[in-house]
Amino acid sequence: MKLLVSLLLIVCFSYASYTGYKSYELSNKENEYKYDYAELHMIKYGLFNLNFWKERLFEVLKDRVHDFEITTKDLEGIRTQIEFYLSDLYKEYFESGKLLDAIVESKKGDSKENALGKMFVDMFRENIEAEISKIDFKAQIPLLADKLMVELERKTPEIKKAIGQSISDMLAKEMQSQLTDRRQPIYEKYGCDNLKDTNDLIIQEQGLYSNQKLSLIRRTLLSLGLMLIILLAGNKFMDFKTQMTWLSIVCMGFLLLGLALPMIDLDARLSTLDISLMGANIHFDEQVMYYQSKSIIDVTITLLEGRGIDLKIVGLLILLFSIILPFSKMILSTVFLYIKSSRKSKLIQTIIFYMGKWSMADVFVVAIFMSYIGFYGLLSSMLGDFSRQSQSTTAETVNYSQLSPGIIFFTSYCLLSIVMSSLIHRKFKTKTT
Repeated sequence: MKLLVSLLLIVCFSYASYTGYKSYELSNKENEYKYDYAELHMIKYGLFNLNFWKERLFEVLKDRVHDFEITTKDLEGIRTQIEFYLSDLYKEYFESGKLLDAIVESKKGDSKENALGKMFVDMFRENIEAEISKIDFKAQIPLLADKLMVELERKTPEIKKAIGQSISDMLAKEMQSQLTDRRQPIYEKYGCDNLKDTNDLIIQEQGLYSNQKLSLIRRTLLSLGLMLIILLAGNKFMDFKTQMTWLSIVCMGFLLLGLALPMIDLDARLSTLDISLMGANIHFDEQVMYYQSKSIIDVTITLLEGRGIDLKIVGLLILLFSIILPFSKMILSTVFLYIKSSRKSKLIQTIIFYMGKWSMADVFVVAIFMSYIGFYGLLSSMLGDFSRQSQSTTAETVNYSQLSPGIIFFTSYCLLSIVMSSLIHRKFKTKTT
């Protein structure tokens, strides 16, 4: 019977190792798709993209030009301004004498023709002034304004066309200096040349990997859980050392997956955003505001690669207390069980029975939970405030933040390691005190 129990444990662990490794591979691939999707839809390419706003603004202006009409009220205002302008011209050139001075100036020069013309102008200057004064230009101002208004109305289609052409020229000039789409490498990575095709392909592939990963994680949990049930039920067929050895192996399985799989996904998005600008609606599809999905190992590597000494110190602490110490504890527990001389070592006893309790592994789990609760609440609050509608803006926000499978495995390890240490300590406490 002991052999049968051992065989069952070996089969379960082998299957758990296989499914756990495959789930790790699929998780990495799925994470790659998630990061690429987030990059494609980052808010910097949409709402915060200056080139996008330039293009949309020019499009709105061009559409508004087609609706351009001069109303009766506008015509009255324009006519009034024309009359003011013509009156100013009359005062500046007729009443001040600038018109005659301009005629005289035009005849100045070195040629004989200009000298002769100037002589005749000087001879008849008084007569010319008299004739100009007879021109009742001031009385003609309303009539001239009417003629100009008729011409303005007749030229309205040409004015609209000229404005539209000017806007098109401005847009073409701006777009010439526009940088290429920085998302192009992602398009090429998936063999596409535009956003829509790349987006559809990523969503399809990510869905397949996600379903397969979840299925494998369930199988891994069931296999490891079945091992615990077998250990509990097979108490009569196994000695204490064998039980603790297998429990240590199960703990190692949970620990490895807890360290390698993502712990938490932080994902905040604007699902839709509509902005009213000059009577036109500008629509934004899904905009990713923030996305991160990392495992404990990823976080440790990121911190250790950081430039600041404070980041490196935190990274070293996580490496020590959440990676090195848990593995050391599992290994030394096995050594403590099988090598009698090791049971007298104060260092081994301290690591297994005391330091393990002060390990940051379980504290790290609590920190992850607290960070998730705090960040989730903060995002929900901020996005809720952003979603409030106004007359010119309508926004819908989504908080996709969630705990990932890594937290399940790491928490399971923390609980099982505490149980294991307690069992070993209770069994050998009379010998180690």
